[in-house]
Amino acid sequence: MLSLRQGLGLNTIKTSASGLKNLYSLDFDGVDDILITTKDSTIMPTDNITVGCWIKPTTWAFPDNNTEYYPFGCISVGGWGIRFRNNYNATMTDMSAIIRVSDTGSGSAGYITANVGTSFSSTLRALTGFHYVALTYDKATGKGSLSLDGVEKATANAAAGADLAYHPASNRPLMFGADALSDTTGEDFFGGNIDEGSVWNKALSSAELVAVYNSGVPIDLTQDSGDYVSSSNLQGWWRMGDPNGTASYPTIADQSSNSNDGTMTNMASGDIVTVVP
Repeated sequence: MLSLRQGLGLNTIKTSASGLKNLYSLDFDGVDDILITTKDSTIMPTDNITVGCWIKPTTWAFPDNNTEYYPFGCISVGGWGIRFRNNYNATMTDMSAIIRVSDTGSGSAGYITANVGTSFSSTLRALTGFHYVALTYDKATGKGSLSLDGVEKATANAAAGADLAYHPASNRPLMFGADALSDTTGEDFFGGNIDEGSVWNKALSSAELVAVYNSGVPIDLTQDSGDYVSSSNLQGWWRMGDPNGTASYPTIADQSSNSNDGTMTNMASGDIVTVVP
């Protein structure tokens, strides 16, 4: 799927104050395209986590009745993800961070859901272009949160001290472009562009999330900059084609200090496109 911008040969080069050049994103078809990473404990911590990425859906007025869309997820058998979900006639969309924990506060394992609610639907569906979405979980407090462009939009609470929970035998790898149905297949597919996916083993502060958003220009996550002070906690960073463009296909390298590379699945080199935040 070549974008009009790419078809015209108009590369957009945006450079942050940290010197990061961002040239490429992945274009997901919303049918079966996925980027499959790993089940490694470095990107599936049990204590604290932040997961974020830049997304540009085909339309923020998500189509189809009673349908769910995941820009990333591994929740089908425990884990976490961000979900967009439509109502029965596709006139309203909600956005949620879903996180499985060892104790929801009831004494049992289950999911907590930070949901923006339907009152935010009209604002959400009117968005255009790229925006930065992230979820966080802090074990000490049991707080899960959902943010948009660095601003906290919803929270949910587990029992203080509850772990992030994964199925002991059937956990799934983190996928971008869908929730993980199995180790090799997805469900609830997302259509549009995804860029700069990342995982930290820390719940980033509000100030850090604002710094990562950086007024709409991605920063170098391997370097502390301003209020962003958690480069040492970065466990996975998938730049979705940078720096090598289509030559990267089919492997999207993890550009943190780990090796949790992602594999473009049901995709082609042309899905690495020059459409970026």
